[in-house]
Amino acid sequence: MGVSVAEYYGQRTDIDTPVIHPVKGQLPCPFTCGNTCKKLKSGNPPVCSVRKADGTLWIVCSERLCATKKDIPLCEHQCAILHDVGKHIFHPSVTREQICVKREERLNVVEGTKYNADYVISLSSGTTPYSGPDRLILEMQGGGETTNTGKITALIKQWADNPERTNALLRLMTEASTLETNAWRRQQEQFIVKGNIAMKTWKGYGIAFCVGSILFDYLKDKLSSARLPDLHNYNWTLAILGICEDTSAPIHPGPIPIKVDESRMLFTNYQTFVQALINQGEPSLSAFRGQFVNLENQEVMIL
Repeated sequence: MGVSVAEYYGQRTDIDTPVIHPVKGQLPCPFTCGNTCKKLKSGNPPVCSVRKADGTLWIVCSERLCATKKDIPLCEHQCAILHDVGKHIFHPSVTREQICVKREERLNVVEGTKYNADYVISLSSGTTPYSGPDRLILEMQGGGETTNTGKITALIKQWADNPERTNALLRLMTEASTLETNAWRRQQEQFIVKGNIAMKTWKGYGIAFCVGSILFDYLKDKLSSARLPDLHNYNWTLAILGICEDTSAPIHPGPIPIKVDESRMLFTNYQTFVQALINQGEPSLSAFRGQFVNLENQEVMIL
């Protein structure tokens, strides 16, 4: 399976007009306030997301979903995403005014390791509490890397060098593919460390993750045998919300609209979830016996 460029510098490619043009230089990120596009800054094509052959979206830029920097005002895109998330982790009736966030907040970890929470999200004082935590660490992981990134870069160069360039050329399928395994490995550490910080800080705090629908499905498959309890209407401490493309409105030029995928939501207990992560391993007796090599490069049989 391959992938195609879905968004180039904040512009969706699945329409033919207006024609997208190549960009270079230190240009602002279309999805944050005050940040330079990190792809352009590093000399890479400004690809925000790609599509798999089945049409599903895979975000390839860490700034695309809802990244932020401390002390920079939230832009409309960020406010809209955070409000959508807040309505699903707190209650559908919560307003933007009631949802409060801290950004890039430092978390204490032993041995001086540095961890920052993407957001700490809470409700304003006096707001009615709901079934889950009233304060949470909120992490954003829309997608991740792709294999054969050079194939995407080569296609974009071919498109950019073509004087008769079209959006159809830009969205041609490439031999690159999504790397769910790498994204999942990075995410496991976040689950364990940051979730544990929230649990230790105060009873009633929790953690929520927003992940792309492809990563959500990958995670669900990994934990299919865990039988995690559904605590959506009870005292949950961990939530995982899938993020997908919003196809409810007609297609318009600009960025692809995204939303919380209500068919991909998990509300459960943090400790049970971590135990399920640990229990992924199976006994592997053959790995611990059989043919070894000693440090004289001699074969030794260990029974």
